[in-house]
Amino acid sequence: MNEFDMKITWHRVANIIFGKEGIILRVIGTGSYLPKKIVKNAELEDKLGLEKGWIEQRTGIKERHFAINETPLDLALKAAEEALKDYDKSPQIVVAHSSTIEQGFPSMASMVSKGLGLNPVLAYDVVSGCTGFLHTLISSVSVMKNLKLDSMLIIAAEVLSSHIDFTDRDTAILFGDGAGALLVERVPSDEVILASDFGTDVKKAGDLIIDNLTGNVIKMNGREIFRFAVRTLGKSILKVLKAGNISIEELDYFIPHQSNARILASVNRELKIPEEKIISYIDSYGNTASASIPIAIDKAAKEGVLKDGNKVLLSGYGAGLSWSTLLIEWRTGEEEASCILESVFQGYSE
Repeated sequence: MNEFDMKITWHRVANIIFGKEGIILRVIGTGSYLPKKIVKNAELEDKLGLEKGWIEQRTGIKERHFAINETPLDLALKAAEEALKDYDKSPQIVVAHSSTIEQGFPSMASMVSKGLGLNPVLAYDVVSGCTGFLHTLISSVSVMKNLKLDSMLIIAAEVLSSHIDFTDRDTAILFGDGAGALLVERVPSDEVILASDFGTDVKKAGDLIIDNLTGNVIKMNGREIFRFAVRTLGKSILKVLKAGNISIEELDYFIPHQSNARILASVNRELKIPEEKIISYIDSYGNTASASIPIAIDKAAKEGVLKDGNKVLLSGYGAGLSWSTLLIEWRTGEEEASCILESVFQGYSE
């Protein structure tokens, strides 16, 4: 179990406050990119010999985007470029996450920086599966604080279609490709910070892998992943809501990792979060792994879904097996939109 202090306040997009000394990260840009090719369920059902409607009934997915002659780096560049479009400086840190990057080194973060003409002090990658975006955020902010750097670009990009075994219906029906990015700047603060924690159950690390030794395809123990996700997310969410001192009724929106609608429905049997409060694009994008949450944040922000005073929950799980949960409050004023992260990365181990 890891513990440290964290709180978030959003301006325009968000302010993130870390540590008792108070580090605020103002999120000043968001971006996302989905490849142009759309693969509908009928195509996969025909290929896999499945009945019409089988995929949507079991996953909630109707279609997903597949990259054609595009790499994770290509997707990352486009999402990052969108996040940087109104920014006239180079971020001092560039951190990227991808479980599907095609080369060992240099890092994808370095290649994004080169491609966009950036000149960061640090450029490095993190690998943590579907929870990778949230883990990248929390770990890289610690680096920013300790090194007293002032700006950071965070990117998650996945081309999972290149790692699908189309003879395995358990994985072939789930995954899609996409990328999301956030640009943040540091603002000094001396505010009181809340304590939070997160966790990983490494005993289950082999249940979800991309196996480079046997075909470079996704291998998943679907039954165990389902059980892990249902058991983990429900408890994690309840812990975070308790720490944030709000009820389900007071929660305005829930943005989960976009993995499988059946998992979400099973988690929600206990939580009973109203459907209208759940922000999900899984029907259109499928499971884009670490990119799913930043894509959903970008879409919801730009569609004007989030309103003044909304309390929003973010939660994910993935390879490791790991999990993370954040609670934020979205506020708007005459000149800026804002939100406060009350509790983050709530974890536990049984």
